[in-house]
Amino acid sequence: MLASQQDFKEEKPLIQTIIEEAGHKCWFLPKFHCELNLIEMYWGWVKARFHINSDSTFPIAKCLVPEILDACPVNMICAFFRKSWRYMDAYRKGLNARQAEFAVKKYRSHRRCGPAMMMDLGVLVN
Repeated sequence: MLASQQDFKEEKPLIQTIIEEAGHKCWFLPKFHCELNLIEMYWGWVKARFHINSDSTFPIAKCLVPEILDACPVNMICAFFRKSWRYMDAYRKGLNARQAEFAVKKYRSHRRCGPAMMMDLGVLVN
């Protein structure tokens, strides 16, 4: 009952209030969908750059980690949003996780999985 009350619906979570008061944006992403979660893509980008530039010593890592964390390019974030739109389109079409992964990797259409994708998915089923 409480969840259906208008004043309860309009109340922001405390964490969101704290984040926004600090001058940041707060985004709540779908739970348990790592392919739709920006932090997973960001963390993967950071780890890849760290392994390329690191010599596995602690002093180098201590300097390198903050530098890489601050160096994330804007185009990587844009690529995330394009990819997440394609995943959401694939799930809306009723695909399972394996089929969605295939569709997103094969079809690079803007914000959706191409119509021919459903024909190719027969290969995964059979």
